[in-house]
Amino acid sequence: MFSNLRDFGVVPFVKAETEEEALLTAQALRSGGLPIMELVFRTFAHSRAIRRIAREMPDFIIGAGNILNKDQLARAIDSSARFAFSPGTEMEMVREACSQRIVFAPGVCTASNIQLAMLSGVTEFQFFPAEQSGGVKALDAISEPFLHLGIEFFVKGGVTLENMRGYLMRREVVAVSAPWIASPELVAAKDWKRIAENAAEAVNAVQTIRREQAENGK
Repeated sequence: MFSNLRDFGVVPFVKAETEEEALLTAQALRSGGLPIMELVFRTFAHSRAIRRIAREMPDFIIGAGNILNKDQLARAIDSSARFAFSPGTEMEMVREACSQRIVFAPGVCTASNIQLAMLSGVTEFQFFPAEQSGGVKALDAISEPFLHLGIEFFVKGGVTLENMRGYLMRREVVAVSAPWIASPELVAAKDWKRIAENAAEAVNAVQTIRREQAENGK
């Protein structure tokens, strides 16, 4: 799954209040060339939204974000979420995720977080909150002792269209969270056209970064 995230480079982080809003957001993202999103997972409306998107848009990669406990993880899996991300490292939930058929990334911001999660065989992490924890330099520092083990990161927290290059130029970073593409304001305004345009802009930006990465041999 993380390899799929690398294909996209950016993953819209969506806070839709209703099932219908989530579905229409997914449709707008797909029309902009970005058939993937992480839907914040807080209510049963979000469970229904993930299930509906998975059913009606089988080519769309829908994941659950902000998973805080085992019950939420179980609901996300039951709703057909393709992946689940957590803001922190809670070992009981990590172990449960490892026993299930779902891609799961616990949140880390220290080397201790990484080392603890790796005891359960985890090698895919969410670096969160990224910018607030020190940004690219902090990621370099905490990941360096483990890079030879093939760990990979999804980066979330303060990432923008302007600063995402610094993360995506690093081989260990598969993708970044992109809350600006379908912001709560755009979703509430039902501005599906703008969301599609933002998705297309992000896709083009990632393609430019990937070309530069290839040219530099990274």
